[in-house]
Amino acid sequence: MKSVIRNTSRTLVLAGGITLAATAANAQMKIGDNPSQITKSAILELNSTKQGLLLPRVPNFTAIDAAIGTDVVDGMVVYLASGSATTEGIYMRKAGAWVKIASTADALANWSLKGNAGTTATDYIGTSDAQPLSIRTNGVEAIGVQADRQVKLSAVNADNTTLEVIMLSAAGIVAKRTLPQTAFNTLFNNIKTTADSANAAFNVTENVATGEVTVNAPILAPSTTATYGFLKKSDWDKLQALSSGSNMTIADFITTVAAAEVNRGGRITYDAATASYKLELVAAGAAQAGIVTTGAQTFGGDKTFNGATTVANTLDVSGAATLGNNLSVAGTSTLTGATTVGGTLGVTGATNLGNNLTVTGGTTLNTLAVTNGTTLNGTLNLTTVANAATATSYDVLVREGSTVTKRPFDLDAIAKAIRTINAGTGATDNVNVNFKTDSVGTNFDIQATANDVSFNLPNASAVDASHTAAQRGVVSTGNQSFAGNKSFAAGVAVGTNAPANSTLQVNGSVQMRIYRTTASYTINDTDNTVLADATSGSLTITLPAPSVAIAGRIYTIKKIVQEISTTP
Repeated sequence: MKSVIRNTSRTLVLAGGITLAATAANAQMKIGDNPSQITKSAILELNSTKQGLLLPRVPNFTAIDAAIGTDVVDGMVVYLASGSATTEGIYMRKAGAWVKIASTADALANWSLKGNAGTTATDYIGTSDAQPLSIRTNGVEAIGVQADRQVKLSAVNADNTTLEVIMLSAAGIVAKRTLPQTAFNTLFNNIKTTADSANAAFNVTENVATGEVTVNAPILAPSTTATYGFLKKSDWDKLQALSSGSNMTIADFITTVAAAEVNRGGRITYDAATASYKLELVAAGAAQAGIVTTGAQTFGGDKTFNGATTVANTLDVSGAATLGNNLSVAGTSTLTGATTVGGTLGVTGATNLGNNLTVTGGTTLNTLAVTNGTTLNGTLNLTTVANAATATSYDVLVREGSTVTKRPFDLDAIAKAIRTINAGTGATDNVNVNFKTDSVGTNFDIQATANDVSFNLPNASAVDASHTAAQRGVVSTGNQSFAGNKSFAAGVAVGTNAPANSTLQVNGSVQMRIYRTTASYTINDTDNTVLADATSGSLTITLPAPSVAIAGRIYTIKKIVQEISTTP
């Protein structure tokens, strides 16, 4: 070894070619080339163009920590030769732990505060274990991604004036959408209803500006232009009254009516307090139309009797009279006017044929035909009326002004209560009072014939499973199927008569459609559960395109593989 000592420096030359130079005054040491040139700020300097510094190599940190013990201080540097490419490298003791000094490759594997380039589909920010990811500001978590991938926001500001919301598509894409103010109301507040005779049809309209949905229903009213509609409560009460025999009564005869009613012969009145109807018939008189009573009456206008007639008491004919058949007068008779008897006239008492015909005693008229104008000014008593077979209709005498005319009269209008009303078109027309109910056709309507009116109120139904043939109508207590979408503004209960305790309450079993496919399939709005049979190979199940209209819809898709067993 060659030693060189110059003043305050000492140079050591080793046999291996390494030169150590030390300066005692400055407590410095240099190892390697150029021993006389030592950097003043370095306590130890290594200088070589073909050699490097070899750090202690440890297989793990357990051995070094156990060997050195408490002497392991921060700043110690070693090389970890663990045999794993991901952990091997230079480590420094810092804050009581071994920290790897990152290489360029290590640095590129970390996310930079200035952004990263050259990323791939496998790069990500987050955790690779089952720990949540915490994003913080000022040390306090603001956004947390849970281990099950749920996102948690620590605080959300409340703003009732903002109408923009974040929506998630079926693919999980976040989008912003502006909603109307009504979107934040309850369903009850967003749905309005109108019932008016001006509504020509049952329909649903939407206010685009506010988002409110209005259900428009037509109702029946005298001024309506709709061909069908719902009944008002007052109309329903009237129909209910007609369906009950106790709600239709026949009052005593009316002897005096208003001037506007002298040609009607009868009327129907309704008592709203008792929801009942009353039929009032007018007694015929010299100035009003009506029916014949058992009391004294005077008739106006010409009267013609073409059938057998019996007068049991006094008969007074003051005008021209034609008797077309047999007349038997048992008592005293006076004929004071022009009288023509076309048949046999049997007079058993004193008879005076003058200007008028007066019958003061008992009179029997078997058949009386009056073909000319006749006025009966006295009292006519009919003590006996011959019975006849019940007919469909009868002819009655009706006074119209000063003229008495023959009108057909259906006794069913009285015997079977009132079923339909046909009003005349003129001020002097009589009113035919008939009621008839029916349930024909597929629509609610009113159909009129000569004397009948059919009130059609069919049951609602869907004729077949495809709902291609359906009819509107009312809900009955029997089995029914309905066509068209139906919406309920309140809760719906199935299998119980009690009100629903939830939006949908089902007390019983529920059946949902299960569809099995062995080929690729596109789900539609009638599906619920789809069994994808992949026995023969892979297949694709396509979901419907996402839209606001189907938001919240749930499908169940299950992959199944049919087991194939073989027998050796």
